[in-house]
Amino acid sequence: MSRSFHPFELPNPILLTDPANIAFMEKELAKEKEKALAPITNNQKKRKSDASEASGPSTSKKKAKKDATDDTTKDLFSIALPGDEDSTVEIFDTCDELRRKINALLRTGTITKAALLRDMSRAAYTDAPNIQSKQLTDFLSKKGATSGSTSRVCYASYVYFEKKRIAEGKAKSKHRKDMEDRWGGQGGLPRRREEKYWCHADDKIVQDALGTVRTVPKGRF
Repeated sequence: MSRSFHPFELPNPILLTDPANIAFMEKELAKEKEKALAPITNNQKKRKSDASEASGPSTSKKKAKKDATDDTTKDLFSIALPGDEDSTVEIFDTCDELRRKINALLRTGTITKAALLRDMSRAAYTDAPNIQSKQLTDFLSKKGATSGSTSRVCYASYVYFEKKRIAEGKAKSKHRKDMEDRWGGQGGLPRRREEKYWCHADDKIVQDALGTVRTVPKGRF
């Protein structure tokens, strides 16, 4: 870069070779060069910023998010419940409630059915057996507080969601407390096939929301 200087601009317009004039001209040329480079530098910074935004979160942010997810998963699988060692954890959710929890989790889109089945099996069983997709489909298709209680999905899903609740530091729901009051002295929700019951001709067999079966006069329901 070059520039012409008029004598009246210089510190010593009489003696052009004065060192003060040379220093002044060098300083002015440096300023001109800096001004010329400023737009290029700004454009480079803008392009770098745009490229960063287009590429999404930085690697460090992605890693931090992944680490947070891994920590939650690790906490879930490190939790031990009474009965874990021989797969006899007492169940304090109805089958309908477990179906609601499974469907709600799948609707979030954060986990696939296959991944959920693997996690449920890992959380509930020491040998982590393979739970088939059809077993999940069959369980979800049923209705009733105890309908599906013999399914492996019922037991595995309860243990999974209970450990997940503890890992997330959430309190027990009202439903959970009601189930403990109802089934706490009987080993949790019964895990047996639906039975046939005898009753008077004028009575009807009904099951409430907690899975309790009783007879009532037909006219009441």
